[in-house]
Amino acid sequence: MAKEFEKKFVYLDYNSTTPLRDEVFEEIAECISAGNPSSPHWSGREARGYLDSARGRIAKILSVDPHQIIFNSGATEGNNTVIKGIAFYELKRGKTPYIISTKVEHSSVIRPLEFVKAIGGKVDLVGVDKYGIPDPDDFVKLIKKNGKPSLISVMHVNNETGVIMPIKEIVKIAKEHDVLVHVDMVQSIGKIKIDLKEIDVDFATFTAHKIYGPKGIGVLFVRKGAPLEPLLHGGKQEDGLRAGTQNVAGAVGFAKAVEICTAEMKEEMDRLSKIQKLFESEVQKIWDVKINGHPQLRIPTTSNVTFTGIEGETLLIALDLEGVAVSIGSACSAESKTPSHVLLAMGLTPEEAKSSIRVSFGKFTQEEDIEYTIEKLKSLLKRL
Repeated sequence: MAKEFEKKFVYLDYNSTTPLRDEVFEEIAECISAGNPSSPHWSGREARGYLDSARGRIAKILSVDPHQIIFNSGATEGNNTVIKGIAFYELKRGKTPYIISTKVEHSSVIRPLEFVKAIGGKVDLVGVDKYGIPDPDDFVKLIKKNGKPSLISVMHVNNETGVIMPIKEIVKIAKEHDVLVHVDMVQSIGKIKIDLKEIDVDFATFTAHKIYGPKGIGVLFVRKGAPLEPLLHGGKQEDGLRAGTQNVAGAVGFAKAVEICTAEMKEEMDRLSKIQKLFESEVQKIWDVKINGHPQLRIPTTSNVTFTGIEGETLLIALDLEGVAVSIGSACSAESKTPSHVLLAMGLTPEEAKSSIRVSFGKFTQEEDIEYTIEKLKSLLKRL
């Protein structure tokens, strides 16, 4: 006889956003009323102290100089700043911007790349294999064919599949050809050890709300001397690269969140690996499914599953009615009715892509949450 469960609320959409941790909230509360850090008086000096401390704490975790940490509103702004900023820099010099990226990037990279094309720039997107991984040699081929690009932009971990990209190899290729390189590290921070000095990127983007920090605050790493035209013009805040009064409380919350995630990373990733394996093994027992992404080169927080013959959006709604929150892809593309561009690039048919959901795990996911979800899936799949 099937185990009976009382209805409960299960959150399995951590790749979309994470809940604010109590420790982060408490630290934010201490400085939520801080003044303007650009003001010269006592209130501004107090706020500047909070901001400088947060900048230094984050820089220490990432192994970079504090002056290379630029606070902004989040990864979307960071990605737009790098891609458009490089394009504008090239245009001001009378050159045509040329950017190489991949077909599986986040929409906050894909859309700015489309903008670059619209203003006369050139963009090439490298394809991926069935696991969602690009071949580094394809970047070399494009460089040899079309000449030196203005920028190579790649993500570290894919937000839909959790697949880990070969960024060290790609960065090495960029450096060998004297090309600037940008890495979107939104889904890797707090899950994979990041040492920007070792990786040697020119730009990297991060956001706090993926690691149990506040929404509306992000970090853009800019290597000293890397050319970049600011996206926002106004005051001289953030070394002149991001005008506007800084979000002091958000910066402090980001610093606390990244410190906690880094300290707990090894133990937490080991725990979530067991959670992921439990979910994937159990779901394969109840339906004809395909786990999308590489079997090993994948972070333990993400399972992208194709349910043969079942519409993903319908399954998402049915699970939601049972209290289970999952996703059908990137939250930033949730309103789009088109199949996931990531899954299509991996070779899935439009029907298979539309039959897929993303389940992502985090700090508060327990085995009983997986058991509840599997039991609900059993009955829902039969009905659907």
